[in-house]
Amino acid sequence: MAIVSFWTEDDKETGQTSTAIAVATQMAIQHNKKVLLISTYENNKEFEAAYLKPKAQKTNLLSLLNLTKKSVGIESGVTGLMKIEGSNKLSPELIKDYTGIIFKDRLEVLSGYDGVETPTIDAFYVSLIKKASMVYDIVLVDLKKGINELAQDILTISDVLVYGMTQKRHSIENYAKSRKEGYTSKMNNIVGYIGRYDKFSKYTQKNIIRTIKTKDSLFPIVYNTLFSDACDEGLVVDYFLKMQTISDKDRNAKFLLDVKELIQGILYKIDEMQMMR
Repeated sequence: MAIVSFWTEDDKETGQTSTAIAVATQMAIQHNKKVLLISTYENNKEFEAAYLKPKAQKTNLLSLLNLTKKSVGIESGVTGLMKIEGSNKLSPELIKDYTGIIFKDRLEVLSGYDGVETPTIDAFYVSLIKKASMVYDIVLVDLKKGINELAQDILTISDVLVYGMTQKRHSIENYAKSRKEGYTSKMNNIVGYIGRYDKFSKYTQKNIIRTIKTKDSLFPIVYNTLFSDACDEGLVVDYFLKMQTISDKDRNAKFLLDVKELIQGILYKIDEMQMMR
């Protein structure tokens, strides 16, 4: 039972949330894993936008998500769970009743806290993630960017940190500095990725690795327009199901390959870290 956090110290756009969504969805399709995808961003609707179709298609929503009366939906799960936690009644088994079910017994989703951030929210998330890891094979956490108390607490309990960068010079330099002498310099559970990757940039995967002299695996995630649109239109499930049968010559093939390779990197790192225990 592993906790995998997607995070970066960079305050710029790295495609973190969309990468977490892509990994969670493909992992659920391809691997025999029970996955929970959870956001720590308050009042954030990116998961809803990615997985819930527009209201005009709401008649198909319940069948898509397999929602029941016990499953209250991804837009309100964390808020409901926090109320239960306050009464000391939150058990690991109860979490699933508050998730949005994307693939039955494979992928469930919890959006961030729907409300004003409170002093107790950090401790709640740590408790929630720990309990979730008892009943899910993998808990994927879309963690709030930057070095803040919540990030530090959750990274402490994470088995793997999926650290994002871009092909911008400042982002590459920040990653290198963090790994050599900064916040992550003592961590050996890092899987790096290069978000919104453009093969025509001079900062290619090989050039970045050679320049910063890192031993980390750095996985490129090429920017894909159709996937980006799917994240805005509630069509991520449809997108990934269609991608499973495309040919290697299809223009989407590289994106799917990148996601699969990042997943393999994460799974390998999970095994590596568990063997070190």
